Amino acid sequence: MKKRRVGTLSMGIVLIAFGILIFIAQVNSISAINLSIKFWPIILFLIGGEILWYSYKYRDEDVNIKYDVFSVFIVLLIVVINLGIYGIVETGIMSKVSSMISSENFTFKIPYREIEVDKNIEKIIVEVPRHCKLDMRSEKYNKIIFSGSADIAAENKEKAKEFLNDEYIITKSSGNTLYVSFPDTSIHNNRAGNFSPYKFNLSIPEDKKVEINGEGNSLDLALDSIKSDWVIDNINNVKVRLGKSIDVKLEASVYGTEALGGNAKWETANIENVEEINKVKGKLVYGEGKNSIDIITNGEVEVNTLE
Repeated sequence: MKKRRVGTLSMGIVLIAFGILIFIAQVNSISAINLSIKFWPIILFLIGGEILWYSYKYRDEDVNIKYDVFSVFIVLLIVVINLGIYGIVETGIMSKVSSMISSENFTFKIPYREIEVDKNIEKIIVEVPRHCKLDMRSEKYNKIIFSGSADIAAENKEKAKEFLNDEYIITKSSGNTLYVSFPDTSIHNNRAGNFSPYKFNLSIPEDKKVEINGEGNSLDLALDSIKSDWVIDNINNVKVRLGKSIDVKLEASVYGTEALGGNAKWETANIENVEEINKVKGKLVYGEGKNSIDIITNGEVEVNTLE
């Protein structure tokens, strides 16, 4: 009894057709994945046609038709693996990996900006960025001054400079309140170029009420003078440097007296009517204490004064 293997011819044709398909996709800059999805049912036609052909051709002969399952499986496996590899190439992952391997770190200054503050603005609310340090200071001028520093990973310095064109400070007014925020830097870190700001500098008018909050890890304040009240909330580590002639009353709510530091001479007292046993309030008064700074944090507060 003769044996005929069904499937080998079809899979040979499939391999040839698959190679032609990828070649056409590369030459014409089209997706081989999309072409494969459209034309894969042809494989079933080929295998079915081969089975019918052998069954018809050897219908009067004593022939044992054997299906070449192993060949079909191996070829299908090869096709799937190649499609997977080609899919990775099409998505640009390989180029990104190659770019990361060959990239270097370059340090740049974020472009300097000055933003005029409308005279009707009485309060400024600042959202502290999460992934970099924010340094703030008060100024006499009725404007917001912004700058910063960043590390950029790129293949060369020219390409790195292209990532300095984005806006890294956002201002929006509502009534007599001005909101200042920064784009989430995690978005930048996930894109090509790996833009990583590590420091923002922000100067704001000294005669405006200020509220600083967010999920930032670090805030440094340099205050020579303020003429209104400030509130700082939900910042892990706050460092404050006060000028010699400042007139302010500063109060900080923290967990434990050990969270109060710097060269300032703190007055401390337990906070009543709260559930947290270790919650204490530190107090500092300079001049007449006409203006106030209230700090609420689960982290540390460091206050230093210029001698």
